[in-house]
Amino acid sequence: MHDNMNILGVCRFSMLGRGDWKAYRNQPDDKLEEIYEEKARELFAPDRMENRLATFEHLTLKSLAAQSDQDFRFLVVASDRLPADYRERLVRICAGVKAVVLRFVPPTHISDVIRETLAELAIAPGDTLQFRLDDDDCVSKDFIRRARRHATAMWENQNFAISFAQQYYCVTDGPTEGIYNWYSPFFSAGAMTRHRDRTVFDWGHYQIPSRMVSVTDPHFPNIVTHRGDNDTPRHEARILKKRGMVPASVAELRRVRERHFDFLDDEGLALCRLDQFVVEPT
Repeated sequence: MHDNMNILGVCRFSMLGRGDWKAYRNQPDDKLEEIYEEKARELFAPDRMENRLATFEHLTLKSLAAQSDQDFRFLVVASDRLPADYRERLVRICAGVKAVVLRFVPPTHISDVIRETLAELAIAPGDTLQFRLDDDDCVSKDFIRRARRHATAMWENQNFAISFAQQYYCVTDGPTEGIYNWYSPFFSAGAMTRHRDRTVFDWGHYQIPSRMVSVTDPHFPNIVTHRGDNDTPRHEARILKKRGMVPASVAELRRVRERHFDFLDDEGLALCRLDQFVVEPT
């Protein structure tokens, strides 16, 4: 083990600002406020907010509260324009998980928030393993423990990356609703980097393994949900097939739930549609 190893997760919860989102690409500064106003209307829409608060509480934070290794921090970055009722609920939800560091910020770049937070916490960026996780996804209960093991083995490399490549991709509505087994190295969920001065958001996640030494672990899966209201277009059946997604079997899902996701409550199971596979009918 390395005593100076820190682990910091980062989640953008309805944040406004530059990053890897399509809406901001190649946009001049004088156009940003117009984009922020448009994105705020999308991000703060009541139906979307209710769904994201639910998935964040019952999937994302549940998975972090259940970690077998609790020596990490999880930075949650939200917009300071978030309506008051949603802000209060987010504060309350985050208060129940000791790892969370919650920040409400004006429109900015996510990497700037990460650097400022590391400075506040007196954590050296070069000694920090960073990971990203969206507010509608979750990781195995042994995610941190396993990541620390890989990082320990690679620590002599100043810069390196880790991916947990097995995704259970849950399409929660529409004609392709279902749970798909998808092997996708360096998908965004749980993608990790250690770099002397750059953050995990300073690359597109699929670019990471082409920039530094990396390891891919297929044994500790993620649950990824897709409802059609985020930055990724709704997937048609032909696209799912093209990407190599295949429907997961009931036996497989029950085994995975028991080994990696036994912390999920009834609401969490319903939000990712696992309830249809792992809950015995009454």
